[in-house]
Amino acid sequence: MLHEIDIHSRELVLDGRSFGTAGPYEQVHGSALFRLDPELAVNERIVDLDLAPRDDDGLVCCRADLWLLYPVEPARGNGALFYHVVNRGRKGMMSTFQLAAGSNRPLTRTEFGDGLLMEHGFAIAAVGWQADVPPHGPEDPNLLTLDVPVLSGVTGPVACEIVVDERTDLHSLGSRYHDPIEPVEGAMGNARLTVRSEPYGEPEPLQADSWSFDRLPDGRAAIRFPATFEPGRIYNLVYTGRDPQVMGLGFATTRDLVSFLKHETDTTAEQPNPVAGRIDRAHAFGSSQSGRFLRHLLHQGFNEDEAGRPVFDGLFVNVAGAGLGSFNHRFAQPSRHSSAHVDVYYPTEQFPFHDDRQTDPVLDESAGLLDLSRVTETTPKVFYTNTSTEYWNRGASLIHTSVDGETDIEPPPCVRIYHFSSTQHGPAGLPDTGMSLPGNPVDFHLGFRALAIALDDWVRDGTEPPPSAYSTIATNTLAKPDGSDVGWRQLPGLPLPRHPRRPRRLDWGSRWSQGIIDREPPALGDFFPIRLPRV
Repeated sequence: MLHEIDIHSRELVLDGRSFGTAGPYEQVHGSALFRLDPELAVNERIVDLDLAPRDDDGLVCCRADLWLLYPVEPARGNGALFYHVVNRGRKGMMSTFQLAAGSNRPLTRTEFGDGLLMEHGFAIAAVGWQADVPPHGPEDPNLLTLDVPVLSGVTGPVACEIVVDERTDLHSLGSRYHDPIEPVEGAMGNARLTVRSEPYGEPEPLQADSWSFDRLPDGRAAIRFPATFEPGRIYNLVYTGRDPQVMGLGFATTRDLVSFLKHETDTTAEQPNPVAGRIDRAHAFGSSQSGRFLRHLLHQGFNEDEAGRPVFDGLFVNVAGAGLGSFNHRFAQPSRHSSAHVDVYYPTEQFPFHDDRQTDPVLDESAGLLDLSRVTETTPKVFYTNTSTEYWNRGASLIHTSVDGETDIEPPPCVRIYHFSSTQHGPAGLPDTGMSLPGNPVDFHLGFRALAIALDDWVRDGTEPPPSAYSTIATNTLAKPDGSDVGWRQLPGLPLPRHPRRPRRLDWGSRWSQGIIDREPPALGDFFPIRLPRV
């Protein structure tokens, strides 16, 4: 539960400008302290919470950065909270829905854009959920962070995959600029460094005396490779890590903040809820990594709060394809995800893919994303929006086909699926001259604006949103992934995609179902059959 809020700053938005009938808005930046009882059934879903240090009351504590945006007079709002699952600590709500310039601390008219959500009276909130994100990135100050307990003395296998654009002899053990997992003392004894040229190519072992553990200038763990990492090649380091963070607490901070804003009058430290009694429904938006976070939240039952109530009434899951993520297991690295060239050994497209229950005939497992929420009666309305990138690179067809890819499987009545055809993961600018394959400059964020209002209407009064719109096998618009079937037209001098990235069954060992990896890299299994929208 949320115990206390520490407010760092509170300010009127744009000097008190009025937004529609909601009037002026207030913006709060701060942090929130959460305290969790490991004995509660809903908290047992958090991997390793039972091993975390506890306070004098037997509770596990964590602190997360907080952002709130709401009408100064909450009664003038529309009664809805739109929660933003930040992407690697970065805020994107304003740029996605309000045509604003990107900012992690919006202050100016440009950074709030045209105020669409505020004109409609939404309260907006976000909280830190990713514990390896530092307070500031190289180009991203003011990131939302999460401080969680670590399990001192716990060790286990950790994988670090490295691909560079320029030669270097020093590289972080972490993903991007995030905090790396520390190796144990004497880790060189069983650490292995390999290199390969293709995602699933045969790895070539590198001699143990050709590299060593080292430190970045800021003191964080790194690898030193005097021969230098070669651009484009895939280096994979497996080592024994120590003191893992309880990364799954990110689901709890999300759950408990929203539950507090919806239901509570005060924190347990007797601080007032600024929107108490004014929020009767809550929606969440997540894009890419954050969209996969929401699919994972559904799958693992975190849409149920500690009192058994629904957390989110609506989910807007953008460009997540069929993915889940590395969000709730020991030594999790949430920013790593399988992609076309790198990180293919990390948990991403994991069964189940569909909301309804299906059976994987290879794994002999049956599951659906909505299994737990149906048992607890906490199933939300859901929008899935994908671009063509997610069909080519994130197995998106699996969210509406059978596991073998041979049959259309419609989404349940509480779900809509929308494909923004011929677009890519994010809107592109106008093409530069000389590009053979420019991005599509269609800005589908304009469609998002309409869908955000449609999702709220659906939850609020049952107004049906537009029907799902995506390619299907039945209409002969969802093809098997070879060039002739997809319908490419060969143009002189124009390179065409050779094949999509196909999700693959991976085996991290016998304790993976408990959130513990025993095998790195994982054993490779069969590929999942996918399909692609016809051109």
